[in-house]
Amino acid sequence: MKTLIDRTCARYTEIRDKEFCFIVAAAETDKRMMERTIEGFRGFLDCLEGARERGTVYGVGAWKAGEIKDKPAMKEAFEMGKSI
Repeated sequence: MKTLIDRTCARYTEIRDKEFCFIVAAAETDKRMMERTIEGFRGFLDCLEGARERGTVYGVGAWKAGEIKDKPAMKEAFEMGKSI
């Protein structure tokens, strides 16, 4: 989160009227445990003029690299991407 803010701080006033999709993956299996991360990003969007949230995909239960490939989140993320 800090890296995102640091990299966009100088130009955040230029990021306006954009749509945002959140895609998170973690070893955690409870989506509620990932909400704190999403809430942080939503707080960042509150600082951007005209920002609109399009949706969130939770890739739960992915501990090792590549494990997310077999999870429903991959299809959800693909479908979300197609809708943009």
